[in-house]
Amino acid sequence: MRRRVVITGCGVVTAAGTELEPFWNALMAGTCFIGPVRHFSCPGMEPLTGTEVTLPEEDAREEDARGGRCAQLALAAARRALADAGLASNSPAAEEAGVAIGTTLGEERQVGELNDRWPASGPDSIDPGFFSRSDNHRLATLVARKHGLSGPTLVSATACSSGNAAIAWGYELVSSGAADVMVVGGADALTRSIYTGFLRMGALSKTICHPFDRRLDGVSFGEGAGVVVLEEMEHARRRGAAARAELAGYGVSNDAYHITAPDPNGEGTVAAIRQALATSGTAAEEVDYVSAHGTGTPYNDVAETKAMKAVFGERARQVPISSIKSMLGHTNGAASAIEAVACTLALRYQGVPPTANLEEPHPECDLDYVPLRGRSMRVGTCLNLSAGFGGFNVCVVIKRAP
Repeated sequence: MRRRVVITGCGVVTAAGTELEPFWNALMAGTCFIGPVRHFSCPGMEPLTGTEVTLPEEDAREEDARGGRCAQLALAAARRALADAGLASNSPAAEEAGVAIGTTLGEERQVGELNDRWPASGPDSIDPGFFSRSDNHRLATLVARKHGLSGPTLVSATACSSGNAAIAWGYELVSSGAADVMVVGGADALTRSIYTGFLRMGALSKTICHPFDRRLDGVSFGEGAGVVVLEEMEHARRRGAAARAELAGYGVSNDAYHITAPDPNGEGTVAAIRQALATSGTAAEEVDYVSAHGTGTPYNDVAETKAMKAVFGERARQVPISSIKSMLGHTNGAASAIEAVACTLALRYQGVPPTANLEEPHPECDLDYVPLRGRSMRVGTCLNLSAGFGGFNVCVVIKRAP
């Protein structure tokens, strides 16, 4: 018999803030944080735009001695989530907790710096600890070591659905009884390779991303991290922890279509959503809000619209759908984890965030995408939808706390 899984803590590190209430308020205001990138350059691609995170000093120091921007982000979000859950580091309640962190690029920036340094200064310029700082497994092991979490540990890499994949894996362990607590989420930093790759594919926005808008011409990137603490419901009650929401189920699928483009009819997305509804015991009529993948590319946004119509039928036009990537940029493996936090806050504050920059809907994107400003409304059930290169689709169902 499946155990019920609740979310007892949330942490975010984004351009919209590193504390939950300011983060939520910025989203609801429809504030777009996409602007000039200042931490590094991509010669020949100026001006470079995206969203960058300004870490508080205590977080910026976390990995300073060894480098690792992505690790800094993951550690900062995990610390906030654990504090929100009331789980002290190295406490008995935390000791057997596990960790799952999703990422698309991990510490790729570290590898890029190696590629720059080696030809200029030779192999002796590379310190012996480089390998341990560039391996992506460190994103989970550093969080575990920092907080004394000795349970199951994993890094997931399903491209841009990696955060949701980590959340789904954590749900599976807690609901099955393999773990009582899992610290799960995603993290990614900006890198030259992601900009270069999307530029060459013609999928990088020339201005700022406009999900579901007539002007949609590509992705804007960002960096950040989102982490939630998943806990077996009775375990949380015994230690007096407040449930922020319930993680009710998930669905996963693969388009089996193309290495970068989604299935144009959204069939893989439909399969993931229907599986998520089935595993959570949720009827499509119960869904109050969909946090869309919404990248601002014609391929994704049109296919996602078709998927919504297939799942919801005539009700599709009545379900609020939005993409917070319009404000935070696409944070790759962190995106769906940050969006899971946004869904949890939507349930807490009874409202849904908007799709910023949406002024004139694309003719093939004709649903309710909550344009420009957030909407106060009753929210009981959210779908958090994500998709990644290779056709990796993950959908999780987040409901009001029992």
